[in-house]
Amino acid sequence: MKKFTVFLAIVIALAATITACTGTSFQPVDKEYVLTTDLRDGNLIFLGVSDEINGVVNPTLSAAPGGTITITLINGNAGQHDITFPEIKASTGVVKEKGEASSVTFTVPTVHGEMEYYDSVANHAELGMRGVLVVSTTEVAPVSSAASQSASNGDPAVIAAFQKGACGSCHTIAGIPNAAGVLAPDLSDISMAADEHIKSSEFTGKATTAEEYIHESIIDPNVFLAPACPTGECLPNVMPANLSETLTKDEINSNCHISQRTPAGAYGCQAVGDAPQEPATNGADIVRDPTDLPAPLEIREPTTVRIDLEALEVVGQLSDGTTYTYWTFNGAVPGPFFRVRIGDTIEVHMTNNTTSVMNHSVDFHAVTGPGGGAVMTQTKPGEESVFTAKALNVGLFVYHCATPMVADHISNGMYGLILVEPEGGLPPVDREFYVMQGELYTTGEFGEQGHQMSDTTKLLDEEPEYFVFNGAVGSLTTQKPLKANVGETVRIFFGVGGPNFTSSFHVIGEIFDRVFDQASLTGAPLTDVQTTLVPPGGATMVEFSLEVPGNYILVDHALSRLQRGLAGYLIVEGPDAPEIFLGTPSAGSGH
Repeated sequence: MKKFTVFLAIVIALAATITACTGTSFQPVDKEYVLTTDLRDGNLIFLGVSDEINGVVNPTLSAAPGGTITITLINGNAGQHDITFPEIKASTGVVKEKGEASSVTFTVPTVHGEMEYYDSVANHAELGMRGVLVVSTTEVAPVSSAASQSASNGDPAVIAAFQKGACGSCHTIAGIPNAAGVLAPDLSDISMAADEHIKSSEFTGKATTAEEYIHESIIDPNVFLAPACPTGECLPNVMPANLSETLTKDEINSNCHISQRTPAGAYGCQAVGDAPQEPATNGADIVRDPTDLPAPLEIREPTTVRIDLEALEVVGQLSDGTTYTYWTFNGAVPGPFFRVRIGDTIEVHMTNNTTSVMNHSVDFHAVTGPGGGAVMTQTKPGEESVFTAKALNVGLFVYHCATPMVADHISNGMYGLILVEPEGGLPPVDREFYVMQGELYTTGEFGEQGHQMSDTTKLLDEEPEYFVFNGAVGSLTTQKPLKANVGETVRIFFGVGGPNFTSSFHVIGEIFDRVFDQASLTGAPLTDVQTTLVPPGGATMVEFSLEVPGNYILVDHALSRLQRGLAGYLIVEGPDAPEIFLGTPSAGSGH
């Protein structure tokens, strides 16, 4: 109790001092904030650097209406970042290299309220890089009253402590209109945590009391150790409408999605919302050419085969006028096609590009061992992981990223195929093709232009906006169609990355002479098959001969998916075969 009283006295003294220095009115003056980028507990964040917000995660900024404000962003952890204020279309430039800085200066709108800011690059906003700018004629000032515990929320030390992740009740912080997103610490929680931390060998500060410890944390953000508490994301209606009441921990938890950790590392109080769409841009070509696969292997003894995979996060072209941040293996979707022989040893080198935001890994369905290799390859940006495994089973197998949330990594493009050939190899054919099906879950609707980010809610609800072959709309029609000639035999290695939907694979106008169901290559194939089922994480190998020229459409016979981008062309050239197919083409067939 004595510590509590002393602490409140310090709060009141600080409040009085700050009020005396600044006054209660806030005149329009130029302001400047400096933020850097950081990674905390796997979450991307903005971290305050300038004095007023030093050490604060995704800080709440403030400015007077009509004044000017300068925002500077420093790239603290590589990758590409910016700070965008969508409501007024103001943005810093994109900072691409570690240590690079960019600023934006603008006139603050004269309407009171809040303006969101966020990182518009890739899906960084969804990963935690967002905050608010409060526009108000009232300074965000401390509260001098000690009549209630909530008065302590005005103390800069307590605010700093809370924003570093302290656990406590959900309160209004006086003067901050963004009350429906503020978590203030219980003093008793902080005092207990402070006492324990000061006595521990981990403590590097100079404080000897809880009060000194909390105030020291303002100067040195690394000193503060938050009390443990649940994590989650509050629903928008967690705070009372009048913004003056207090919610307890239990009340917060009853309204929170406990499964998701907030960027600040504390529980509660970040409203859910989609980031605004960016203007249309041109992205990189991420489509894997269906002919991009190695030739059949020569007859040989088992050997060690090196497999090199690089996780590369790329802003790619999803469709005309629409881009998406893909997570890829080696810069394309699907990842490289690998070919080994039964009895070979694969030596997998998994690297993660230094520009990546996320950790990545690989799980080979062809591997016998925990996680298919995923437990050996959880790889941070700029690092490399290696493992070896023996190919014990013949077949065509999917591989994919297996870093949580696994479905998110797969949907973003991290899947591919590996073929384990039998000892004598496969029977020869004239042409081989590599095709995989996947789904994308975007914030905007199908066809909406601009840069799209992934939508986790749609992913969990299994409501994709796009179905695609080889990563993008038009990938195998207008961009890189399959091509062959009359009289040739073709083999299609087909897989489904998914992560959620089974494919009813069909080639319109052709019949599969042989289907190696479930990609089982050691048993007898099915013959004369019209459509074959391939589950997510599964594959098949189909073979057929070409007798008639024309365009043959690759589809999933769940044909509504045609309207969401899922189609490919097999263009067959050569002489007509009237004895097999004869007629006069008519308009409107859709083929």
